[in-house]
Amino acid sequence: MRPGRTLFDKGGRVGGMIRRGTDGDGRKAVAQNNAAPTAFSTRRLTDFAQVEQLYKSRLKKDFARNELRPLASLRRSWEKDAYDCYGLFAGEELLGYAFFVRLGKNYLFDYLGIAEDYRDRGLGSIFLRQLAAGLTEADCVIGEVEDPEKAKDEDARAARERRLRFYLRSGYLKTELRSTVLGADYRILEVPTGASHTADELRTIYTGLYRSILPAPLFRTQFRVR
Repeated sequence: MRPGRTLFDKGGRVGGMIRRGTDGDGRKAVAQNNAAPTAFSTRRLTDFAQVEQLYKSRLKKDFARNELRPLASLRRSWEKDAYDCYGLFAGEELLGYAFFVRLGKNYLFDYLGIAEDYRDRGLGSIFLRQLAAGLTEADCVIGEVEDPEKAKDEDARAARERRLRFYLRSGYLKTELRSTVLGADYRILEVPTGASHTADELRTIYTGLYRSILPAPLFRTQFRVR
C-alpha cells in the first residue's frame, strides 16, 4: 500500500505490503543466538486491544508516519470484519505480526514485521510459510513488492531484486501484474494457499481490495493496475 511496510531485516526498503526480507531459515536463526526460541507458532489475534497495543508499541516505531493508516481506520475495518491480524509466537512471546485487509475470502498484506531483536535470523521465512499454510480458507492472498524496474538507481534495484528473490524462495508466486498505488510502483505476488488465479482474476480481486480501503477520490486518481 505505501512504502516500507515490512521489517524482516535491519536496513533498506522493500516494496509494497511485503516490504523487507532476510535470508536464512529457522536453524540459522537458532545458531546465531543460543537464547533464540526454537519453536514457533502463528496465531490469529482475536482482540482489537492486542492490535492497538501492537500499533502503538511496534508499528509506530517500525514505520514512518506517512506509511501508517490511522488506528481509527484499522478499527473501522476490524469492526466490519474486514481486517485480520496474526502473530508469530515463541510460547507467549510475540515475535512478529502480519495485518491483512480482507474482502470475503480474499486477503491483501497490509503490515508485516519481525521484532527488532529477532531480525536477520530467518524468522521472516518461517512466518511467511506459516501464514501461507494457515490461511486455508482463503481464496486468494496477494502481496506487493516494490518493482525493481522502477528503482531510482542500481543499488536500489539490487536491493529490490534481492528481496523479491527472498519471497520467491519462501514459495510466493510472481505474477505478471504491476501496479502504481499512491505514487509507489509494485510487482504483485500471489501467496500459494490453493488454486492459482489468472491475471484477469487477480486484477479483479486486487482492484476490489483497494476499492474497499481507499477513499473514492484516491482510488480514482492514485490506483492503477496493469
